[in-house]
Amino acid sequence: MFWRLSLGGETIFMPQRFNYIDFSEEITSDPKHKAILSTDRYTNTEFMQSEWDKIWTKTWLFAGLVSDIQEVGDFFVYDIGRESIIVTRNEAKKISAFYNVCQHRGNKILSLECGSVKKVSCPYHGWTYKLNGKLEKIPDVELFNQKFSCDEKSLKPVRVETWAGLVFINMTEESASLETFLGPIIDQLNPYHFENMKLVKHQTVSLETNWKTVRDNFLEQYHVDFIHPQHASFVDCCDANNDMWPFGHTRTMVLSPVMNPRYSMPEEPPDFMSQYLNGLELDPKDFIGKVSEIREAIQKQKRVIGKKLGFDYSEFTDDQVSDVLQYDIFPNIFMTIHPERLWIFGPKPHHSDPNKCSFSKWTLQIPKNKIRDDKRGLELLPGSSDYEYPKDRAKHEIFSREDVVEGRNSMTITIDQDIHYLNDMQAGMHSRGFEAAVLNNDEERVQHFHNWVDNWLSKDSLWSKISNFK
Repeated sequence: MFWRLSLGGETIFMPQRFNYIDFSEEITSDPKHKAILSTDRYTNTEFMQSEWDKIWTKTWLFAGLVSDIQEVGDFFVYDIGRESIIVTRNEAKKISAFYNVCQHRGNKILSLECGSVKKVSCPYHGWTYKLNGKLEKIPDVELFNQKFSCDEKSLKPVRVETWAGLVFINMTEESASLETFLGPIIDQLNPYHFENMKLVKHQTVSLETNWKTVRDNFLEQYHVDFIHPQHASFVDCCDANNDMWPFGHTRTMVLSPVMNPRYSMPEEPPDFMSQYLNGLELDPKDFIGKVSEIREAIQKQKRVIGKKLGFDYSEFTDDQVSDVLQYDIFPNIFMTIHPERLWIFGPKPHHSDPNKCSFSKWTLQIPKNKIRDDKRGLELLPGSSDYEYPKDRAKHEIFSREDVVEGRNSMTITIDQDIHYLNDMQAGMHSRGFEAAVLNNDEERVQHFHNWVDNWLSKDSLWSKISNFK
């Protein structure tokens, strides 16, 4: 299914397909804005502050995993910008979220990234709160002349909702629901049952780049032929099909495993395809001269092997069984999805410098106990040989770009290649020789994202209308 045209013997590649899909008559995919990608939106502190006021504090943000707060007292801390938010499993066995700041003198209460506590207690003066944030104890309360109730001085709540084992927070109480925000994305992804997957890797790298520079990189495939040459032997980015949704969400669907149509079709399966075929009990020699048939063969064989191993593919279309799907959830996360594995990526803005951000990757896979004890079991999982299943919660690895470039840490070869270039992209934004980006037709997802950035920043943003706040 190649999107190309032949004129006079010359092959001309046509732009990718872009489908604009509304959530409803009211919630449309057209943001009514046409952003100019000038350098100030990547480097200007005022623009950064506007994003904080109108995007980060208003939208739904992926904060963490339900699996990290299974028992009463379990918590994790979600930091973004200057804010720190505690997410707990409270005494009622429900999930609570509140700002990580004591109501006495403003001290940060919990400094650990995650853990378990019986109460939320400030280490500075001992003010103690229940797991739902309600103030329970003030040491030497008689020393306070001012009279106030515990409700008045309870920790300030933050809205929290969950979906598919993922925890989202929203700092504005009046914001519309997570269901409204995600729309049909929920139904499309429910068959993957992310809630049944286990975290096997959690990584964060610090970068000297704006968070949107990171987002731009993963919103287009124009760069793939140039910095990801290994992709030519297993994905067709040239012919990606893209959905453009309201609020800045997008999806791209890339055929796999197939050859990049820009290159000649090999007689024998490339190494990646051969390994894939071997793992699924197919002989690569049977596909000599038939490389173009491998994708369909894998779609069928995964269902056969899945039955043997106890993994059910019946909820998935053939495309979902084999192809690479990326869902981009505004503002800052994107998910690369297979039935057996989920990668969640996301940059977060620095608290004060528009030229810095952190970039995280969460790797989740179907756990071993979901597959029968079979030596071929893990071969079902694309790339699973890189990961072990930790007994406890996967350690959060935090490192620098230099650690990636010098080979001490890796987020997979493809992501490492992207990380290599991102700081240079940001550096160019400060050059007197550059004013604004020029996008081609295959970079339409980048334009869509920035158009929606401008919509969120506007006085009449769609989200504010839907949410009924100013």
